[in-house]
Amino acid sequence: MKTILARGGIEFLAVFLGIALSLWVDDFREERELRERLNEDFIKIHNEVQANTANIESIIGLNEKYLSYEEKLLKVLNKEIDFNFEESVQLISDIRWPTFFGETTAYRSSVSSGRFNTSKNDTLVRHLSRLYEHFFVRLKLNGDILDKQAFEFSTDHSKKFNKARFKQGNVDTLSLTKYFFSNDFHNGLLGAYEVRKNYYMNRLVDTKEQLHKVKIAYNEYYFD
Repeated sequence: MKTILARGGIEFLAVFLGIALSLWVDDFREERELRERLNEDFIKIHNEVQANTANIESIIGLNEKYLSYEEKLLKVLNKEIDFNFEESVQLISDIRWPTFFGETTAYRSSVSSGRFNTSKNDTLVRHLSRLYEHFFVRLKLNGDILDKQAFEFSTDHSKKFNKARFKQGNVDTLSLTKYFFSNDFHNGLLGAYEVRKNYYMNRLVDTKEQLHKVKIAYNEYYFD
């Protein structure tokens, strides 16, 4: 009887150990696959961050150029430099309001899969989360405000210069010059200028700095 019980106990233990080992192997395989997929995610997100950095630097450069156009027009309006009708009309025609649209596919995919939040790299995860969930969101909101201000300026103010902008005949330069120096146009230009300079540009710079922090975090905590 004791021999039978001992044999049964050994068989039970063997089965138990076999099941436990099988479960451990499965867990190990799943964890390894998760780490590999997460590693792929972070590499894709890093490529995304590099693309976003190049993009935002380009957008900042363009907005700085158009700010210089607005500032020159304001100097003319404030009688700091001489007025030239054709040059002023050309500046009004050339002003644009480029906004930043960040690539977020890699980050969103990792987050939605649940893999992103399993990372043990708290510093990198924190910087990435702030970039995508705060800075990109805030920048988009300010971009929408800039788009709205640009539309209002285009429809309410620069549109009046369309005949001159498109070099049509019978342009009433006297009337347009009077409007250019009016409070209406001056205030409209100041409104567009203020939104770009004091709000959108600041958010662009803030986001660029956060992108830089993310790149540092990658170099210190991921690629080392």
